[in-house]
Amino acid sequence: MALSRIEKLSHYAVVVIAVSALVVSVWQAGITIKHNKLTVKPYLDFHIVQIDSTITVKFSNEGFGPAILEEVSFFYEDEQYQSVWQVLEKMDEIDNWAGSFNYNPGTVVAPGAEKLLVSLKGGQHIRGVKAVFRYKSIYEESFDMELTF
Repeated sequence: MALSRIEKLSHYAVVVIAVSALVVSVWQAGITIKHNKLTVKPYLDFHIVQIDSTITVKFSNEGFGPAILEEVSFFYEDEQYQSVWQVLEKMDEIDNWAGSFNYNPGTVVAPGAEKLLVSLKGGQHIRGVKAVFRYKSIYEESFDMELTF
């Protein structure tokens, strides 16, 4: 029994609708994945505060998800250092040290958390130190933040 022309069109329409539904489902899945990543994306920001002769450098996670630190490096006079204390020694700023903290790989910075990097006494405002933070989200996406103080 041969199919009529309308029945053939009906079968093609069903196939087109099915393929269209598949395309929309794949597209929706992509949007959902992107949305999920954005809802847990960390965003590190820094704050330099000077009160009288004390300069304090802090950073915070202003994003929605935790920031997992992979590396924190310091650069001073074209040399790289792994800790802020090494930089202070090179700068001969040990006597001006008022507080600091070194962060190891794997340190988690929660959303909304503010962390101390270094606090220095002394009248010198900008000391020419660059700090580079490499961090990732829980989706293993890598990000960088640089600050100079």
